[in-house]
Amino acid sequence: MTLEETTKLYEMVLRQLMPVGGYERAPNSNISKDIYGHAKALAQCDLDAKRLLNVLESIPVELLEEYEKEYGLPLKCQTNVTQTIEQRLAAVNWIRNTKNVLNTEYLEQLLVIFNVHLIELVKYRPMQCTAPCNSPVNTDQLRYKVKLVLQSPVEADLDCIIYNYLPAYIRYDLEVI
Repeated sequence: MTLEETTKLYEMVLRQLMPVGGYERAPNSNISKDIYGHAKALAQCDLDAKRLLNVLESIPVELLEEYEKEYGLPLKCQTNVTQTIEQRLAAVNWIRNTKNVLNTEYLEQLLVIFNVHLIELVKYRPMQCTAPCNSPVNTDQLRYKVKLVLQSPVEADLDCIIYNYLPAYIRYDLEVI
């Protein structure tokens, strides 16, 4: 939006905030000029703030709580009580930069946030003609099933993580070693 458009929006808001009947509403009055001046200042501040936030590559510590609120942090199944500022900043940056969530890299990064180490992700494959006779056939039951082999100890609530952050159509079998 341009400065003119933003000024008009702020001007409309400021006019609606004025008490009814107490002030003159004529277009060329002193009050109208005052409203326009304040609206222009607010619009300029708004546009400058947007430009600054677009230029900033790192997140200022002073704005960390606002960024967390914007991105839905702290993550469900987790609290900010034991996290340092660096860990909180890393979580915000991870969410800002994560685009594809249906891959192994995302799963590993997600589990690291909850202090869970993924050893192996077993995906069931269709039976090959050269496979041994005891290998599972890729039926409808196995097609949407993966096995997560995790290193113990696992202190995170894995049911909460699976419910909130992983695709619901996949069945997850967990093995802790």
